[in-house]
Amino acid sequence: MSEDIQRREGDCQVASLNSNLPQIVCMDCRRNRKDELKGIWQSWDKAKKTHFWEKYGDVAQLLFVKPDDAMLKAMVHFWDPTYRCFTFNEVDMVPTIDEYSTLLYYDFRDPLKILEAKRRFLGTLSQFDGITCRYSESKIKR
Repeated sequence: MSEDIQRREGDCQVASLNSNLPQIVCMDCRRNRKDELKGIWQSWDKAKKTHFWEKYGDVAQLLFVKPDDAMLKAMVHFWDPTYRCFTFNEVDMVPTIDEYSTLLYYDFRDPLKILEAKRRFLGTLSQFDGITCRYSESKIKR
């Protein structure tokens, strides 16, 4: 159903696209080296944990969450690798901001960066809005 909506709205892969993804995927739910990773985390001091958290977010907290293997095996059937989201009927569950941050290698917690160019357009912009140039400049300086 979700693919039908995406085709109709124009947001889908080309119909002639041949995916070389396997039709059957084997999933192994073993917990590899979880205790070792927990030990490393617990051996760190507060400063090191804070630095890790600032760089990677709450991913370390996943060490202390017991995953439900049955749920993971059930959810893997709903994963759409093309859109990188889970699709349940007509509802798509997409990654969070932290996950997008990881995928794009960009920290969204950084302040917004605005590049400033010469302000030759202020007079025209002010006339268009019906305000004075000085008023515009004072607002921009704040």
